[in-house]
Amino acid sequence: MFTRSKCLLALVAAFACVAAASAQQKTYGWIPQGSDSYRMMPGAYNGIAVFNVQGFQALHIRLDIEAREPVAIGVVPLDDWNNAIHNPELLHKLNYACLSEGVTRLNFSCDVSSFTSRVVIVRDLRRVDRPSVAGVGAPLMRMAYNGFFSNEIHVTPFHWGCTSYCDLPDPPSYSWVDLRREKYEITSALKSYGPFNPQKDDDKIRIYVKSPFPMTVAMVPSDLVDQIYADPSQAHELLSKTSCKQYGVQKSTFDCTLQMSDGPQQVVLLPEVAINKKKKAQVEISTVQCVANCPK
Repeated sequence: MFTRSKCLLALVAAFACVAAASAQQKTYGWIPQGSDSYRMMPGAYNGIAVFNVQGFQALHIRLDIEAREPVAIGVVPLDDWNNAIHNPELLHKLNYACLSEGVTRLNFSCDVSSFTSRVVIVRDLRRVDRPSVAGVGAPLMRMAYNGFFSNEIHVTPFHWGCTSYCDLPDPPSYSWVDLRREKYEITSALKSYGPFNPQKDDDKIRIYVKSPFPMTVAMVPSDLVDQIYADPSQAHELLSKTSCKQYGVQKSTFDCTLQMSDGPQQVVLLPEVAINKKKKAQVEISTVQCVANCPK
């Protein structure tokens, strides 16, 4: 009896270990990068960090700030900051994103999409006639800081990174990927795209159409498309038998779900009115595919 109990306990422990191992996943979070300290005189501006971009890019900025006196913190385009530090009359005209004012302690975060680099600006809110400028791009100046009047600023920046189980591989990442994208001149004839072969059950195809004329748009088995081309007079009757379609489309986006058993499929467009003018329709066809860390 004792031996059987020990075996059962061993089995339970083994299953628990397997379950725990299968539940482990690489996780991500904000990681502190080390703190910096600054001294700022009343009314001073300080560019404390630059975030560069390559093309159009989303920036995710996160830092903690503590100050002895109230400050404002925000994000401005780097070009605007460079202009302002050489033309002080522009400092009060800076256009901030994610501006927070009157803070002495803040978990600051800012998500901004941009074609241009951005800089985080901290501004001491005490009034002066001529504010000083320091930090990114500012000319070096010798300054005698009065410990009584200076504002002590402590900043801890964060970056996004792996926080646990970092030796595990990254999970696959999926996104919508274009299969076809074009503008074509509309005629009375059927227009088809494909064939598209489902790689697994429940594959998705997304169809976007913009047309000056109402259209029937459908996902159709390839053999049915062949029948329509052979006898165009049967087109509307044959298209009525398909499950993923829309009528009267002039601007629409819709998804079709494919199964492996469906075989090759095609996207077809058929005008619902007589075409007497030269006009173009815009068509975009996409599907979900693995774009990173894909299983081999």
